[in-house]
Amino acid sequence: MKTNTSWAFVGNAAYAGCQWLVFVLLVKSLGLAEVGLFAYWIAVTGPIFVLANVRLRNLLATGAQSPGGFSDYLAARLFTTFGALVVSLLIGALISPGAGSLTILAFIAGAKACDAISDICHGLFQKELDMRSAAIGLIANGVSSVALVGLSLVIRPSLAWATAAYATGSCAALLAWDVPRMTARAKTLLPSSTRRETCTAARCLIVKALPLGLSSAVGSMQVNLPRYVLASYLGPAALGVFAALSYVPTLGNLVVNAISQAALPLLSNDLRMSLARYRRRLFGLVAAGVALGAAGVLAAAVAGRPILAWLYGAEYASHGGVLCWLMTGAAVSYAFVFLGTATTARLRFGAQFLISLAGFSVVAGTVGPLTSRYGLTGAAWSLLAGAIVEGSGYVALTARDLTVADSRRLVPGGLAEGVRS
Repeated sequence: MKTNTSWAFVGNAAYAGCQWLVFVLLVKSLGLAEVGLFAYWIAVTGPIFVLANVRLRNLLATGAQSPGGFSDYLAARLFTTFGALVVSLLIGALISPGAGSLTILAFIAGAKACDAISDICHGLFQKELDMRSAAIGLIANGVSSVALVGLSLVIRPSLAWATAAYATGSCAALLAWDVPRMTARAKTLLPSSTRRETCTAARCLIVKALPLGLSSAVGSMQVNLPRYVLASYLGPAALGVFAALSYVPTLGNLVVNAISQAALPLLSNDLRMSLARYRRRLFGLVAAGVALGAAGVLAAAVAGRPILAWLYGAEYASHGGVLCWLMTGAAVSYAFVFLGTATTARLRFGAQFLISLAGFSVVAGTVGPLTSRYGLTGAAWSLLAGAIVEGSGYVALTARDLTVADSRRLVPGGLAEGVRS
């Protein structure tokens, strides 16, 4: 657990840090409008690819079996990724028919497609409790993207060139690291099957994971909805500022996501063996999330403005209050992320979708009025309200499931089925 958590944290930290560095390079080299356009297309393509991924990696990590083994998961991911590429380009053509803007969208979508294939490779590594290989793949992706984007901006300060370099970095990491290691492992892990059997099994996996994918897509829409509203109400420059502020709380996300990835296979195993151990592990994870969130809010309140001035400049430092509210919303999510991980281990995908839908409904209903009246602060308030609703839903669901499991007095071997019912 400790070793895999460390590797997961290092990999996710390096990757997210490099993604943030890419954004900083764009802020330093291009205007706010171009930065806002980059953030807008990221927000548009994000939910599409999240839905297409249907979180197959999580299903794979829980040990869910398929006749063809990993080849079925890979086939499912290739199919959904191609669909996401097509949908992204079609939506882009409808909302922004300009050739230059569509070119930027195509490069961003291409980068996300490569990341999606890498993600399912990392799911194979995660299933084997080898977060080291996944971490190195993330590091290679992030470092190559930063290096190539920085080089492109030196040669020619252009958003189109920068996004082309961004996509090239993702592709290079996929081909140089993830695919060779995935192929080597697949030779010993995968039984042979016909193409028809693989397609049938891939469809079954997509259907099985679809509620979880819908939940993730709704969550992604929830995060990005304020960005759509800001772009519509206040323009791309305001969106650029909001996107820059939103990167700061990602430090805490790195920690909780790394721990969550390492904990998911262990929680699944606990369900099969010992409810008491499952309960202890889950409560310890939630306590750590609460402590991390409290520390983040305190740091934002005390040093938020100086941090923004140092990272982006005085123009961004004037929005320190917005950063505090964004950090508060993130702090709420740090705790219920682990409740969501435990819910995934119980295979309660339908319940997760309903909880995500409730949070999204709150954001959708409040973001317009709050943003139109309070600007960036209103958008942050809307995200906070959605996080509170989701957190409350996960607390209620977890308490209910554990109470049911206790009442049935399940024995080892029947524990997982009882909790998942």
